[in-house]
Amino acid sequence: MTSFLLYLYTESPLHAGAADAEGSLNLPIQRESTTGYPVVWGQSLKGALRAAGYDAGWGQGSLDRVFGKAVQRDGEPGVNPTAGLLTVGDAQLVALPVPTLRRTFAWATSSVALSRLSRKYTRTGLPGEIPDVPDIAHDRGVALDTEWTASDQVVGPCLVPMSRPTTAGGLENWAERIATDGIGDGSALAYFADKFRTDMLLVGTSIMDQLLRECTEYAVRVQLNPDTKTVEHGPFTSEYLPTETLLATVLTLRTPQGKDTEHDAEHQRLLRKLFDGSVLQIGGDETLGKGLVWSRLAGEGTGE
Repeated sequence: MTSFLLYLYTESPLHAGAADAEGSLNLPIQRESTTGYPVVWGQSLKGALRAAGYDAGWGQGSLDRVFGKAVQRDGEPGVNPTAGLLTVGDAQLVALPVPTLRRTFAWATSSVALSRLSRKYTRTGLPGEIPDVPDIAHDRGVALDTEWTASDQVVGPCLVPMSRPTTAGGLENWAERIATDGIGDGSALAYFADKFRTDMLLVGTSIMDQLLRECTEYAVRVQLNPDTKTVEHGPFTSEYLPTETLLATVLTLRTPQGKDTEHDAEHQRLLRKLFDGSVLQIGGDETLGKGLVWSRLAGEGTGE
């Protein structure tokens, strides 16, 4: 069994739709019921990853072995006694971009988000020391750069008292590891990786809860009658995770029955090629250019 830590960095707003409307919001994003944190459920993500494999030219045999058969193919039910060799976890939030009065925007994260990421690193067995998660009061924030800590900062709708972290190294090591593993220093994303190293803000739970509700994006749309060009349906409101959002999930590739090392090595090669540095499409509104994400594998671990 081999585990991968997969980061997803949004290139365009991402809408992974929930089942029910919320008040005046017709099409909300998926959220955890306990924390309210945005998430892309594993079952939604697995279908998108399978589609990416198909678009990349994977053979039908590899698609079926890794992801399981499609529910419907060529008019016949795709019955499969197994679910495929790849287990896809929920893509959980690592950091949310939020508007600020300094440097345009920053990334907000929390002890919950960093602690979950720490568990992912532990599960995948990746090399390197996992940084400690700094403690923080529920109504305060900490940052690395002195420009953020010189005074209270407007972060989204909140006025946040900012300070330097009391534990040396923890936040700095997290910023460096996430920037390196999750964004990367390739020419297309190097600016954002460098910005993340200085502009990641760790905020308390009360502040994070408000940011998660008020710093997502809303789009009001209508559907026109193709003949009369008048409104036929709507208006309706969709919610999106904003561009520059960072998510992470664990992929676990089980060894084929009989320890087929040749197929196992081929599956690992296909996954590394497909998910490391590629732009994938996840969620709805594909024809509007939504849901484009940069994918990046943090590395290959041993799993549990």
